[in-house]
Amino acid sequence: MKKFVKTNLKGSSQTRWSAKHVAVKALLNNLPEVAESLKELKQTSHAPEANYEAGSSFLNTIKNFKFILNLTIWANILREINRVNIEIQKQDIILARSVSLMDGLIKTLQKMRENSIEYWIEEAKEVAGKIGVEPILPNKRISRYKKQFDEMCDDQSRTL
Repeated sequence: MKKFVKTNLKGSSQTRWSAKHVAVKALLNNLPEVAESLKELKQTSHAPEANYEAGSSFLNTIKNFKFILNLTIWANILREINRVNIEIQKQDIILARSVSLMDGLIKTLQKMRENSIEYWIEEAKEVAGKIGVEPILPNKRISRYKKQFDEMCDDQSRTL
């Protein structure tokens, strides 16, 4: 892994936002190198069976555009949270400034939520292009429910 990835990849913390931001940012920035090292691990014949299966599973996950899109969105959200988190933790911060920063964060996150998914897809396409992943989101299968005696529609989406 160190042959391809120049920085250390760390696990995501359950409690610290800044550690989550660092972990997700490191993975997103080094995704091509991580994919290459997992591909080599998969092809290495002397790797233990468990490593082969884990590497293969992780590689399949990384080579999924939906994963890249989610990683891109999460990295942008964590960047905004981390920016406010660092400011709030300063010793000379005033309570009114903290409240103002939190209000700004809420507005920024709401704006991000209102953004069209196309904005996020364009950003994820750049990352996907680096590792050779087709930027295609698969269509979800429509759930079909068994029609009861007194029902008229084949699927629930038509009744909503």
